Amino acid sequence: MKNFALFNSFVEDIIVDGIGILSLPPEDLKTLDMTADKFNLDFDDAYQYAVAAKYEMQLISFDTDFDRTERKRKEPIEVL
Repeated sequence: MKNFALFNSFVEDIIVDGIGILSLPPEDLKTLDMTADKFNLDFDDAYQYAVAAKYEMQLISFDTDFDRTERKRKEPIEVL
C-alpha cells in the first residue's frame, strides 16, 4: 500500500503538475561531441549540460562530472 502512495505522489508531481521535457534542436545535437570533449563528459551528461546551457538553467545533480564544467552543479539538497 505504501508504494502506491509514493507512486501516486510521483504521478501528481510529474504528470498532473505539468513538468515539461526540454530537448535540443537538431543543430545543437551536432555540437554535443565538442561539449563532451571539452569537459570530458559522456553523451548523456553532455546532453544535459547542453540543455541547461541553452535554456539558462542550473544543473541539479549528484553527478560530480558536472563540477568540471563552466556551469557547475548544485546537489538536490541545496535547492530544497
